[in-house]
Amino acid sequence: MTQKKPNNVSKRKQIYIAGPDVFRLDWPDFARRVSAACERLNFEPLFPIPPEQNLDQMDMPGSTRMGSLSDADKIYRQCVAQIKKSDAVVANITPFRGLEPDAGTVFEIALAVAHGKPVVAYSRDVKAPSERLAEKATRTENGALLCADGFIIERFNLPCNLMIAQACMYNMQGEDVEKALETVQQIFDGLFL
Repeated sequence: MTQKKPNNVSKRKQIYIAGPDVFRLDWPDFARRVSAACERLNFEPLFPIPPEQNLDQMDMPGSTRMGSLSDADKIYRQCVAQIKKSDAVVANITPFRGLEPDAGTVFEIALAVAHGKPVVAYSRDVKAPSERLAEKATRTENGALLCADGFIIERFNLPCNLMIAQACMYNMQGEDVEKALETVQQIFDGLFL
């Protein structure tokens, strides 16, 4: 009878990298940098698109040519599967094409939270939305700030809408993906509860 040897090699934690960074022209370089940071922390990165893929290439569905519903569904299903198998999510919530995070990233945060995954969010912007809107805001007689469309501006000193920020285990302003990955490691090490 042969005895099984214990497996002393621990499984690497899989971290889904959420955010609009896939739309960067230098996405492959960014993905390599994230992969190197993950390697240092003994993580396996899970990306929304392959790390070597650039969306600015000939005949790329959804960017250099109109994509089909089938193309969109394939990407959606791949991202959902990656999030479900991940151990945690790192999300870039830097304002994207406006004052709030990328809508796809917000969905990915919600999906991760619904599946019990810890989410660490980071924003390279150090200003809260209320600070970015304050220049063009008016005030009510009670002191509330109103945006140009006449809606009250929430002021909680959070990097984004409170429903997104509060869903994340940890939010960092003025930071980057490497710092967020280090924070995930601290969560796994029990330093943040």
